[in-house]
Amino acid sequence: MNGKVIILEDDVVLAQSITSIIQRKNYEVLHTTNSDAFFNELRNFKPDVILMDVFLIGSRLNGLQVLRYLRDNLDLNYKVIVISGEATSAQVAEIRELGAYHFIEKGSSFNVNQLMLHIDNAVTLKRQEEEHIGLQIEFINLKKQFTRSFPFIGDSDVIKDVRSQIVKLAEVDEDMFLIGETGTGKEVAANYYYINSRRFGKTFRTVNCSALTETIIESELFGHVKGSFTDADRNKTGIFEECSTGLLFLDEVSNLSLKAQAKILRSIENKEIQVVGGNMKKVDTRLIFASNADLTTLSDATVMRKDLFYRIEGTIVELPPLRERGSDILLLFSYFLSNYSSQYNIYDQMDLRALKDALLEYSWPGNIRELKNFCKFLMINEREITNAVILKHLSHKLSNSFGKSEEGLDKYLNIRNLKDSASAFERDYILHYLHENDMRVSSTAKAIGIERTTLYKKMKLFGITTGLEEE
Repeated sequence: MNGKVIILEDDVVLAQSITSIIQRKNYEVLHTTNSDAFFNELRNFKPDVILMDVFLIGSRLNGLQVLRYLRDNLDLNYKVIVISGEATSAQVAEIRELGAYHFIEKGSSFNVNQLMLHIDNAVTLKRQEEEHIGLQIEFINLKKQFTRSFPFIGDSDVIKDVRSQIVKLAEVDEDMFLIGETGTGKEVAANYYYINSRRFGKTFRTVNCSALTETIIESELFGHVKGSFTDADRNKTGIFEECSTGLLFLDEVSNLSLKAQAKILRSIENKEIQVVGGNMKKVDTRLIFASNADLTTLSDATVMRKDLFYRIEGTIVELPPLRERGSDILLLFSYFLSNYSSQYNIYDQMDLRALKDALLEYSWPGNIRELKNFCKFLMINEREITNAVILKHLSHKLSNSFGKSEEGLDKYLNIRNLKDSASAFERDYILHYLHENDMRVSSTAKAIGIERTTLYKKMKLFGITTGLEEE
């Protein structure tokens, strides 16, 4: 069967004649004579094409009213062909405005072959549109899946700026260079680029350059031909070629040899790669580079080729460390705990807002990755997650990191004013011992040899809260 056609026509003789012709072309046809019967049949018949007259004798609605109702109330992909011999030019204009696929005049100029051609074309168009809609839905669902897998969480100004930079680069289809400390979310940022790129849906591969030995780097990235070296027992397609028209994420790119970097630069500038032992191949691969090295290290010619660095220097996006993202730490903490709570089924009772100071007091050198693992640790090792439990484990982190590096002392020495330096130290000192005593004010006051009321006053002065009920 080629398709389904429903006819709304009060002229029974004409309708029967058209029905006979359409059926011979392997279409299923249903004839109705008025609007009420038409709408009753429409729901079950589900036609591809509707043939209708404008003037319907004995019908509650005329053809224009039916067409208007279809447009305003039924979100279905019908193709409507209007057949009429008495429609005015204004009515024809309205028919087209209401979304009819085609208008055919009755009378001497009416041609059955032309009618069948319009029906065939209408069905073809309808199916193409439905296929396109199906692909769009699949495309949207894929985006949702990527967004859930790699959520770019954060409301801080610095993260909003990072997202804006990434979107701009993705929209103009430009390479991108992500730099940032370990654990700052470079993979999440790379996926955010992919989601916002016109290349979304095409091949997207991630390569950790640290895992590639010098002997296999070029073969993995650019491919090789059989016999080009000892173990080359077959042709191999490189990752660059696999990602042609797509996206390749090269993590820790500064670990690549300078020779491999030169070939990457050629692929960027000439859109071609040199297959090991083979010919040059044209590729259209968009690249995302990433490194946890700082700009000073990356600008060292022994680490990264100058010409490659200068080529991608204008596309650098710097991911901030967690300690510089303010309240984002609460959003991330809540997200990770929520994810693990469904996995470990742990009851939680906490007020994250009251934990902000304590969470930010620790520097999180491992950044988001460290925070994620901390949340996982809590879920595995604690039956109930409360503010007190979180503060207890944070205190261990702070105790392990407190004063272990020269940076801790420099923090106070770099404050030129003695009073301000002493205040900064006193605040950190109080916070340290509060954490050691599970944020209990009475226990902390006793431990550091001052009255509880004095400690409360100092905490108020320094803006320190415990996240616990008053003792």
